[in-house]
Amino acid sequence: MSLPLDGYRVIELAQIYAGPYCGLQLAHFGAEVIKIEPPGSGELLRKRPPAKHGTNYGFLMLNTGKKSVSLNLKDERGRDILFRMLADADVLLENYAPGALERLGLGYQDLAPRFPRLVYASSKGYGPDSRFAQLGALDFTIQAASGIISMTGYGDRPGVRVTAALIDTSTGMHLAAGILAALLERGRTGRGRKVEVAMLDICMPAINGALGVVQDGFKVRRLGNRHPTTCPCNTYPCADGEIWIYCLTEANWHQLARLMGRDDLVGHPDYQDHRRRFKLVDEIDAMVAQWSARQKRDALVALLLAHNIPCAPVREIDEVAADPELPARNLVRDGNIADHDDIKVLGSAIKMSGFNGDEIPPHVPELGEHTAEVLQRLGISADQLEILRRDAVI
Repeated sequence: MSLPLDGYRVIELAQIYAGPYCGLQLAHFGAEVIKIEPPGSGELLRKRPPAKHGTNYGFLMLNTGKKSVSLNLKDERGRDILFRMLADADVLLENYAPGALERLGLGYQDLAPRFPRLVYASSKGYGPDSRFAQLGALDFTIQAASGIISMTGYGDRPGVRVTAALIDTSTGMHLAAGILAALLERGRTGRGRKVEVAMLDICMPAINGALGVVQDGFKVRRLGNRHPTTCPCNTYPCADGEIWIYCLTEANWHQLARLMGRDDLVGHPDYQDHRRRFKLVDEIDAMVAQWSARQKRDALVALLLAHNIPCAPVREIDEVAADPELPARNLVRDGNIADHDDIKVLGSAIKMSGFNGDEIPPHVPELGEHTAEVLQRLGISADQLEILRRDAVI
């Protein structure tokens, strides 16, 4: 059975996280993703320590199923080879610094007249007309600029960043969605277009609730793990860990109070709605914590779920990494690079009927592993390859 993007070719000029994650999704959908890397060093993340088998684990996770072509785009011959590759490509994917590709004659305005069917997919930290456009952008710097850091942590100390790459991965998925839409349109019109996603922009849907609070004239406060309109809601201790409990509805609160043996709180005027309970939030959190601390975490999760109270175990990363559901759902797979088969790589979180999630090989390419294959497909001879290698073009 063919994959949805079988027959599509993507040229990836991307580095670090957001762009490569987008390319990874397209590879999982079946596209041939050809990753262009500088000769010698490769993509910036590839050799960054710590590096298992000489390759950073972030690179290992994000570049499964791609082909690596080493190509010096600062050399005119390297750019000429890229142009030949773009002649039958469907997508160019890039997330370089603003102006970097334009200075090489590889911007959208340069390529669109020459390759009218090409979908030019670009990810940047900020919009091109933003006053921040020239700022370097990483996940945590965008967390700062978007206001996310200002909302995290506790009110008596500075905010903290989220260590998970949520903005990078969300940017990659937004860009993948835009690419798919552009390819569908091209099927009708025969013409590609530019698709652009800014990391700052994709934060706005994520903080829509906070934006609404400000529009209503209120200040967004740092509440730690508490929720401004839901009480109780927090992380609570267990005898062997922690649990998150979130009483979304009044029925949730009534059930929790009864489980704690505090039927007297049900219907009590001081506890009858979220707003009133939040005035007593310290007292209520202490009450819940005293009860939860006597329970085993997983048993308490089962108890709360049996009574339809939203909750979750607070798991350490090593516990998540060892979860048998990850390989069972092909979210994390056994992979290989060169002669090494002791690495882990990402699968796809998008599941489709008829596919197992293991259709693409879990192979991470070495730098330039597919250079000869791809260039020979363009009609470049073995002798020409040797000259290009000698001159550090490939």
